[in-house]
Amino acid sequence: MNPQILTELVAGEVIVPESQDYDQLRNVFNQAGNPAMIVRAQNNDDIVTAIRFAREQDLALSVRSGGHGLSGQATNNGGLVLDLTAFNKVELLDAESSLVRIGAGAHWGEVAKALAEYGLAISSGDTNQVGVGGLTLGGGIGWMVRTHGLTIDSLQAAELITADGRTLRVSAGEHPNLFWAIRGGGGNFGVVTSFDFRVQPHTTVVGGSVIYDMAEVETVLAAWTSSMREAPEELNSTIVLFPGFGPQAVPQVMVLLCYAGDDEVAANKAIAPFLQLGTVKVQNIQKKPCYAMLENAALPPGLQMIAQDGFLKTLSKEALGVIAANYGKVGSPIIQIRSLGGAMARVSPQATAFAHRENEALVIMAAFAPSAAPEEQVRHIRQAAWRPLELLATGAYANYLSDAGEASVAAAYPSATYARLASIKAIYDPDNVFNQNQNIKPAANTQAGKTDPQDAHD
Repeated sequence: MNPQILTELVAGEVIVPESQDYDQLRNVFNQAGNPAMIVRAQNNDDIVTAIRFAREQDLALSVRSGGHGLSGQATNNGGLVLDLTAFNKVELLDAESSLVRIGAGAHWGEVAKALAEYGLAISSGDTNQVGVGGLTLGGGIGWMVRTHGLTIDSLQAAELITADGRTLRVSAGEHPNLFWAIRGGGGNFGVVTSFDFRVQPHTTVVGGSVIYDMAEVETVLAAWTSSMREAPEELNSTIVLFPGFGPQAVPQVMVLLCYAGDDEVAANKAIAPFLQLGTVKVQNIQKKPCYAMLENAALPPGLQMIAQDGFLKTLSKEALGVIAANYGKVGSPIIQIRSLGGAMARVSPQATAFAHRENEALVIMAAFAPSAAPEEQVRHIRQAAWRPLELLATGAYANYLSDAGEASVAAAYPSATYARLASIKAIYDPDNVFNQNQNIKPAANTQAGKTDPQDAHD
């Protein structure tokens, strides 16, 4: 294997362990890596060349948009990392229909600010650093999920490069099976270079946080649940049980709110009940640009995040009681409960590979361990931290899984959805070239590697 060969074949930069920028680029948000090379592709031809080189040299191939995935598979050890940083353009295609094209390597913080210049916005996650590619392919639960649905619900088309080097445009009318699969099935089917979204005419939101004492957690949880059931779809909210990390960060219940609309009077009316869930310690609710809802995310040095999540059909008294009894105490994990419904729930569960649309909430657990902790220790922490909820929650939102093992990925999808994804994988990536992700293995069937019968343009 000679990286110099690849250097001569691509327009972009090939970074090896001896390169000046290697240490800066080898790691991702939740994982340290030691890849043999990092290819910072500049165009589609570079991507095709990098894929071919990885296949010929039998190298693990990681595709990186933002590098923020909790499973850490946007890097690897001894393989090739295909970095899409240069694919970061935000382009207004049609002002009248609010159609934009966004490069897969852009970060949502940059995108939100670029869209704001046109008076537009999109539901796109919670943090600035998250990449457009990874978040979109997993579904995209963001600050406007109840108002405008998942990020994929705004997706009109995408450009994708397959394992055999073809460049495809996918949409409802072009390669529809593949278009179905990339809306929730992750990066299993190719390298997506750009997405065409129909975005929303928003300039501002009203949002922020309200802090309650952990001593009132049962009352606040019940009142928050009841209030969200009465709230308009413009209001989006997450409640966080924060266990504290020493005297400077004490345990507290954080209610995060985002009213996705420009009517400040209506926003204040919708938010008012959430200022009365208990005794307010601190509140910071204000009108702000849409992009200001996105936060910066960084891990404390030397730590990795261990995450697990699942959907709750309903926030029952039993579920709220289990959460209040087991979380929010010093030494316990962080728990988030994200309210769903609204626009997200009006899309059929069969319409996209993201099938968990009929649930009231998503529950996310985040624990921490030393970066160098052995896998057995990480597994033990995850199982112990999630055990109180494992019989109550179903499925998972793949973007929040730090465990990308086969069993975890299979459990994230309904069985029929997973089977269809595996069948489509067998057509577009029968050799499982794209396996450094929440991997769906290609189904062993007679269609493997053949033309998708529903995709007339193949």
